Amino acid sequence: MNIYYTYIATDSNRRFLQTGISQDLNSIFNDYQNSNEPALFSFAMLNRIVLLESFPTLADAQNRMNELSQMGRIVKERLIRKANPNWLSLCPVSPKIKSLKKAVVYA
Repeated sequence: MNIYYTYIATDSNRRFLQTGISQDLNSIFNDYQNSNEPALFSFAMLNRIVLLESFPTLADAQNRMNELSQMGRIVKERLIRKANPNWLSLCPVSPKIKSLKKAVVYA
């Protein structure tokens, strides 16, 4: 049985929200993590999936994605905060940490 997911992805500053449909969340998350090119605009690097909804049919998922894409930003933020108050990444794959800062430990 196929399960279709609608999702909302955002960047680290929560500035951009992008909706989408997928059957394989791991591939979507890997695309966002491994992409060197911005997905939405020339300066937006989407790296988190903050809202997930699952549907049994593609038609249901497409209807929900159309509803989400027609909603305003404030309504989308309310949905995200209701389901995911801290805007954590909901993807099952653990994210790769790409940090350029050095850890300093003081005794």
